[in-house]
Amino acid sequence: MKASDEEVEIYDNFALDLARGADVVDRNTYEVIIDSRRKELIKRWLAGKNGLFLDYGCGDGSFSRFIKVELKTDVIGVDISGGMIKHASTRGNDVNYLVADCHALPFKDKSFDAIVAIGIFHHLDLRKAMSECKRLLRRGGFLVTFEPNSLCLLSFIGRRLFKTRIHTPYERPFTLWSFIGEIRKNELTIVELRFLSFLGFIFPFIWASKFAHMFAFLKGYAKVLQAVDRLFEKIPITEHFCWQFGCKCEF
Repeated sequence: MKASDEEVEIYDNFALDLARGADVVDRNTYEVIIDSRRKELIKRWLAGKNGLFLDYGCGDGSFSRFIKVELKTDVIGVDISGGMIKHASTRGNDVNYLVADCHALPFKDKSFDAIVAIGIFHHLDLRKAMSECKRLLRRGGFLVTFEPNSLCLLSFIGRRLFKTRIHTPYERPFTLWSFIGEIRKNELTIVELRFLSFLGFIFPFIWASKFAHMFAFLKGYAKVLQAVDRLFEKIPITEHFCWQFGCKCEF
């Protein structure tokens, strides 16, 4: 079985789980601690940018819908998993979705004014995927991306001892410098770089696991955990060990 076929099978099965309400995270607290932060940055980084946007590796389409509603622009969501695209298509908001391989998308050169890529590059061949994004972006366009940081110790431990059913065999988090190197090779300029979530990211995963009862008392403190994250993100040493880094890049 090819790596891409395994990815499709895993995420097609996950789409069935989502349809039954079975997630790998506690979605409400994940929104508070993680997704609200990424959406905050996407909204700020792409404010005033008009045209056609691409949600590159859109998964369940949550960020496609956010872009459509909050940025009031047209967006196309693409993903290799037909199951995830089917699930995304049931969520409304008049977003166009397409099943396609992110290494070679069926769009003409310079089709998009912005590309948003949430946790997708570490599932792909980075060199091919970044080259494809460069091909698809118009001059003056933006690539906004968030990726897991391989230097995050808690994530490193979790991936080995507490894998979720959506951890795929071939995914590989990046070091920041290797990711930045590939960005620069493709003539993209980093406009802003941010690190996200030093500690809080682990709890939405715990609260959806068999260990949920041990930490259930912390559920009411999701905003406090987010505030703790914001503190560590501002410290020059600890920021580099956060769970994710996010970049706004201009072509």
